[in-house]
Amino acid sequence: MNVITKIKSLVNGFRKGGESMQDIIDLSKIDTAQSPIMREKTREWWDIFQGNLPIKPSHKNFRPLPTAYVSTAYLAQLVTGEIKFELSDERLNAFAQKNLVPRLDRIVQLTLVGGYTVIKPYITRSREIFFDVGTSRDFLPITLDENGQITEGIFFERVRYDGKIYERREWHCFKNGTHTVCNSAYLYGTRNRVELGSIPRWEGLSECGEIPSDIPMIATLRTPYANNIDLDSALPISLFANSVDTLHEIDVAHSEYRAEFRKMSAKVFADETVLRGKDGITDDYFVKIDGDGTSAVEQQIMIYAPQIREEAHKAAINTELRLYEVQIGVSCGTFTFDSAKGLVTATQVLSEDRTTYNTVAQLQRQLRPVLETVAEITANLARFYGLDVTDGEPAIEFGDSVFEDTGTEFSRRFQMVQAGLLKPEEFNAWYFGVPLDKAREMLPEMTSLFGGDE
Repeated sequence: MNVITKIKSLVNGFRKGGESMQDIIDLSKIDTAQSPIMREKTREWWDIFQGNLPIKPSHKNFRPLPTAYVSTAYLAQLVTGEIKFELSDERLNAFAQKNLVPRLDRIVQLTLVGGYTVIKPYITRSREIFFDVGTSRDFLPITLDENGQITEGIFFERVRYDGKIYERREWHCFKNGTHTVCNSAYLYGTRNRVELGSIPRWEGLSECGEIPSDIPMIATLRTPYANNIDLDSALPISLFANSVDTLHEIDVAHSEYRAEFRKMSAKVFADETVLRGKDGITDDYFVKIDGDGTSAVEQQIMIYAPQIREEAHKAAINTELRLYEVQIGVSCGTFTFDSAKGLVTATQVLSEDRTTYNTVAQLQRQLRPVLETVAEITANLARFYGLDVTDGEPAIEFGDSVFEDTGTEFSRRFQMVQAGLLKPEEFNAWYFGVPLDKAREMLPEMTSLFGGDE
């Protein structure tokens, strides 16, 4: 029995609330975990991420800074920059190293923007495992458990084919030890259902299937922030959900900085009889005025060259950045506006930088159980499709060299080894980032120099 036949033979139909899946094509009639206010705010967060704040620009030539993008990317890099995530099964680990680990920084960043992401391992016809990611933009949460993990929801995928746009809805539901998946496709923007096989990208997908499992076959990564936007909602909020006004003030200050150079740039005002260029204007720095045309040339020219208040405007931008740092939980001075480079981030995070450290540690505590769940889901999926899987816990390490002086720490730990306060294999495990058993194997054989046999 091939994979597609196996899936199709498992399920006769998916039912929810007494209705068949085929009947639930009007999304507006589905009770979801996303309230109207959360739906509105979610759209707002993604607009802000793109540089479009929901506040009217204060200047004709409004010039926003990419603060939301830079800050979420910065924290995501700190969270995942030294991450080590290895599955116990060699074959599955190869899939994870190739198809998931390189994307973890992006997944964390998208989580910080939209409040959550949903990770879903899936297998292809070639028996390779990939990892799909749904965000609050393209995944609709329906049911959450007591820990805020999504147990039912819909992934959305849109493709253009033959001049039209089609939407696939992938419904997931975990209940009573069974995870059910159903696919349906529609002409986008209508209730006109189409066959999955009529779209080349979705050809071969099963309409419904069930997988026995002790946990949902989707893993939810959430931000750790309490929802103060909708107190009745179980959904998390964006990193910058409470910083919209501050982000706007940063953009206002930057726009005024840019306008200062435009308004205060040097100009020469002169009568048209003095200006000999086309239409009486030689270039943008010469402005025509009406003079008497008879006075001396030097009396018909007025030079305008005020001093530009660059430092004052830079200080205004950086003042707003300090407030934003407090709001999102990073240390003072993390983000700085530089006239040559624009918005930049700190080049080094010091060990005493406790505010940023605590925020990163909090995000890593959110990520660790999600990765453990992803490892379990991946093993379940592989076994379901007949692959042999080696049991074992995944190895997850985050590293901390961005928060400590590694040279000083090396010397400190080496001295502890020499004093007999730390075992050599523990030193190796820390320095090389390997499990303790591997670190022990790396130790050289003892010689007489260290008290061993010759």
